Amino acid sequence: MFLDCMKHSPVRNYGGIPGLTSWLIGEPGEHGLVRLMECSRDHFEPIVPHSHRFDFECRVLRGKVRNIIWEPDMNGDDYQITKLRYAGAPGQYERQEVGTAKWSFRTETFHEGDTYSMTWDEVHSIFFSRGTVVLFFEAKPVTDTSIILQPFVDGSMIPTFKVEPWMFDRSPA
Repeated sequence: MFLDCMKHSPVRNYGGIPGLTSWLIGEPGEHGLVRLMECSRDHFEPIVPHSHRFDFECRVLRGKVRNIIWEPDMNGDDYQITKLRYAGAPGQYERQEVGTAKWSFRTETFHEGDTYSMTWDEVHSIFFSRGTVVLFFEAKPVTDTSIILQPFVDGSMIPTFKVEPWMFDRSPA
């Protein structure tokens, strides 16, 4: 793959997904950046529903992606909404709880050759199959905050969002 000679600056276990490596393609510019996502294992661990600070479009080059889209729904389940203000590096955030709401989800599956996109204010979770490779076009940030959803049960938020030391690993290959 021609992209193999262009990729650099790996971040392993990206976004809290064991085995997912994010590579930069070329150099980030004022209009956004391009990443290559490679997943070395079947991703099973849940990812907290989240939005992004930017719009993006993805092209699945190999494998399969399950994208779970979350939407406000008066008949859904209760979730605590927390704003995450980006603090300059992946995994570094300032948190602010902003309330609860009911949300539900739907699942979309994408295979080799498929393209999908999301806007900065949409919320999703995602799963990758082993061997999946995705070209990720990240637009310029629209905001410096994103949101996450954590279950709200019996009057309490269940803390499912964590940033662990093994996440966002920048050690050399």
